[in-house]
Amino acid sequence: MKRTTISLLLTLVCIMAQAQQAVFNKYSDYDGVSVVYISKYMLRGMQGSKSSKDAISRIAGRLDHLQIFSCDRPSLIPRIKKDATAYYRKMHYGVAMQMSDDGEHTTIYQRAAGSGKNEFVLLTTEKDELTIINVLGSVSLKDIQGLTGD
Repeated sequence: MKRTTISLLLTLVCIMAQAQQAVFNKYSDYDGVSVVYISKYMLRGMQGSKSSKDAISRIAGRLDHLQIFSCDRPSLIPRIKKDATAYYRKMHYGVAMQMSDDGEHTTIYQRAAGSGKNEFVLLTTEKDELTIINVLGSVSLKDIQGLTGD
């Protein structure tokens, strides 16, 4: 998965759990860390965009919200990855898929969020970058795989 795929995913994804929010908040004030939140109202606006042929715009209307966490500070990456994966284990997320390509490793975690909704977490690590993307909404693993190009 290359940077273009990550860029596409960055326009789409979300987070909902309070404990995970605590992980995001714990590191959000560090240099080299950025957090982006996009509400469901902004996502709904993507539905009618000219790019409606893209996988992102096809599922944007089915998302509740999104939050993206990115770190390009190599000294923080191991700590953030450790905290995040500990949270996913504790909260019983299942590993839906794993991919490795040219030193980039992506794990997609999944759990049911009730009311027909699912939560997906894409945790991507490279040598000098970590990205966590969460998707919450009426989406399936097939929708998420469409975003990654697989």
